[in-house]
Amino acid sequence: MGDSKEYKKLYRLRKKIIKVNKYIKYCLLLVLVALLAYKSVYFEKLSARKNNAAVSFDAVGFSKKLWEEKMPEKLDSAIDLSQLITAIDKEGETSINKYTNALAIGNYRYALVKLNAIVTDVKEDEVMLSMKHGDSLLTVNLATEFIYGNAIRDASGLVQVKDFPNTTDLNSISEELNKIIRTSILPTFKTSVKKGDNLNVVAAVELNKEHIHWSNMELLPVRIQVVN
Repeated sequence: MGDSKEYKKLYRLRKKIIKVNKYIKYCLLLVLVALLAYKSVYFEKLSARKNNAAVSFDAVGFSKKLWEEKMPEKLDSAIDLSQLITAIDKEGETSINKYTNALAIGNYRYALVKLNAIVTDVKEDEVMLSMKHGDSLLTVNLATEFIYGNAIRDASGLVQVKDFPNTTDLNSISEELNKIIRTSILPTFKTSVKKGDNLNVVAAVELNKEHIHWSNMELLPVRIQVVN
């Protein structure tokens, strides 16, 4: 009888120990799950996230790299302006879609064009040029003061909308590219250009495909060489 009581006592003690071990095991498991959840989830203000995204894009560095590494090849491949005029006059929208670019849907398209032209007049904010087109001469205006907008960025075809989360970043690229032109291309040219100079120019041109006028179109210079 004594052995039977002792056995029952040990049996109850063993069951109690097993039960306690289970509690400890479950408690440890809950602590582990809580720690993993704490490390995986955090809350952040939407405004803070937007601000972080805005400051994370380095427009100056991006545009500088674009200008130095990719723009030269694009300028070398610019279409001759006289060839572009002939193609669009002959084939219309087919050639517009082939030779021009735009980031947005609409009538405005942009192209990088090259031309050889003679300076016919130097004004305060533009230089008047005369170029051969077929058997005639065509007058175009080369802007030297107001270099703004998206024409240079869009004409290059080097920037895609899908690569940027907002228009602020896209606009900042245009601003930086325009600034490069204003500060590194135009100052020397403006102080030395004179009537009668022979120029090789690569420029961006904006075309409204519903209202195309070739005479006196405005060009935004990207590369200028005096070849007198």
